[in-house]
Amino acid sequence: MKDYYLILGVSRNASSSEIKTAYRNGCKQFHPDKNAHPDAHLRFIEIHEAYEFLGDEKQRKAYNLAQNRKVTARYEEYYQQKEYAARNRAREYARQDFEQFKKSKYYKLAVGVNKSFNVLFLIICLLIVVVPVYMYILQQDLPEEEQRPFLGFLFPMLLGFAMGTWACYYWFIKKQDIFSIS
Repeated sequence: MKDYYLILGVSRNASSSEIKTAYRNGCKQFHPDKNAHPDAHLRFIEIHEAYEFLGDEKQRKAYNLAQNRKVTARYEEYYQQKEYAARNRAREYARQDFEQFKKSKYYKLAVGVNKSFNVLFLIICLLIVVVPVYMYILQQDLPEEEQRPFLGFLFPMLLGFAMGTWACYYWFIKKQDIFSIS
């Protein structure tokens, strides 16, 4: 049985978003249109096959159980059928040019999850700026001796602003994902 975690380059306790990101980065790196190395085609097929097993939580649980215990003949047959189907789909994707592959549901799902995390990060940055401002305004109703100094609110606002600026620079100016490795 193949070690799909090793193929994607993630740990066994990786989150589903880490698996999707590793899949997306691997597809970008090893798609035959992007990589002229003779083994890129095979590597691309392995990455896609690994994602089909680890990308779905049900499949991943069954795969983890099979890795940890002796598998039954029934699961071995199921595993071989799924592996064969995944390999055939990956071969189909490898024959496509990269622009066609980008239209596949797997690629779109991985991109969507990644963009969701980017937007979530920007929202958190905005909250890190807005909440201290709101708290500072609320404290103006308190007696002066109970009010915190403005500097106590300034640090989180600057931190949120710096993080948001960094994220916007990568996302809007460099046109890259905030958390991309490449």
